[in-house]
Amino acid sequence: MICFYTIVNKMRINKEYDEKTYMVQWFKLYKKSIQDFKTFYFNGTYPFRSFSPKVVQFIFKLADECGMDNTVKYKCVELYDRFLSEYFIYKHKKIYSKHSNKWVQFLKQCKKQSYLRVMSCMQLLSKYAQQSLSLKLKDIKVILERTGRIYTKKNIRYSEAEVLRIVDYKLNEPSIFMLVEYFIEVIPFTTTDSLHSTCLLLTDFVYIYQQELYDRLQYQNTGYRTYTYSEKLELLDIEFDKITTAAAVVVTAFYILNSTDKTNEELCLYLSNVCEKSFDYLLTISTVLISIINSICIE
Repeated sequence: MICFYTIVNKMRINKEYDEKTYMVQWFKLYKKSIQDFKTFYFNGTYPFRSFSPKVVQFIFKLADECGMDNTVKYKCVELYDRFLSEYFIYKHKKIYSKHSNKWVQFLKQCKKQSYLRVMSCMQLLSKYAQQSLSLKLKDIKVILERTGRIYTKKNIRYSEAEVLRIVDYKLNEPSIFMLVEYFIEVIPFTTTDSLHSTCLLLTDFVYIYQQELYDRLQYQNTGYRTYTYSEKLELLDIEFDKITTAAAVVVTAFYILNSTDKTNEELCLYLSNVCEKSFDYLLTISTVLISIINSICIE
């Protein structure tokens, strides 16, 4: 007679195997989906990230205030970035090419509505990823009033619908931390709670200082900080490569937690193969990240 505990143990092992297999397949599909990301940009559009340190810090503070988890927090940064990028492209076609004199007015309006748009992103993601804490209209109204902006419930509903339409109803954009969690799960090294919490702190840091990180990486590659449109396109695989950034976060966390040189080297080699990037490139991102942390700590 087969022992009950043996059956339960086999079921647990099978479940863990299925989950890991699913994650590996998801990662392969995600890598494939971003291979042609440069084609999303067309002549005349300058492909920059839309968020600044101030915006990211506001989103993080808002997420904490609303009781949102890290999934919603990071996805909100990604969603707001994607919305603003797509929105500018859409409005550029509609306004700038036909009524260029109205473009400055549009930019001023965008700046005024930034808090509302962030709130719409948070609202959508709370419904999608954390339904137990889905934001109520009256709560959103109160939060926006504290920023000095008065909006009606109709304004709030319209903004939410517009954000959803502009991003083509797609809310499940992977965040850097989602990829960090994937790497923590699949790397053939011992992982701890300390590694997870350190990666969380580093992910916060990367989002807040993302432009500084990529500017320094570009400077190391080219020797200068200004670039043309075509040069910017060539560097997109640095700025928009969340997979390698996530891998660098894990490598940096291992380093901070005082892993041995041998472990750090083996980990970097393993993740560079997974990312299909060179060992030196991954190490460079980690080194630049540490240099930014040190420079800010000194300040």
